[in-house]
Amino acid sequence: MKNIFYSIAILFAALIYGCHNGEGNLSLSTMDNNTDFKFEAKYDENKTTKLEKYLDSALNNELPLDQNIDLFVNLNGDDKFNLKAKKGWLEINFDKRNSSLAGYMKVKKLTEGIKKKLAE
Repeated sequence: MKNIFYSIAILFAALIYGCHNGEGNLSLSTMDNNTDFKFEAKYDENKTTKLEKYLDSALNNELPLDQNIDLFVNLNGDDKFNLKAKKGWLEINFDKRNSSLAGYMKVKKLTEGIKKKLAE
């Protein structure tokens, strides 16, 4: 009977450790070629509020990242990018063919800021 109790206790402890050890997961990917720039971030859902505050200040726009969103964000009139997001996931797609170099640089700077915020 003691062996069963100890086995259940060890299994329960391992389960709790595994659930809490999953925090801190971060996956960032960037694809940059002649025509497109794509950035994708998969992160802990508890960092959504921090990221939302960063994007709100960087873009002067309130974006509800805790909801499923798919929208175009204007940078400076002609330049825009597609932002898709939900809790724990964000994707930015920028079409270089129909945009300026300044717009591209702003998006790159924005994604670098996102990386820093998520790494904190």
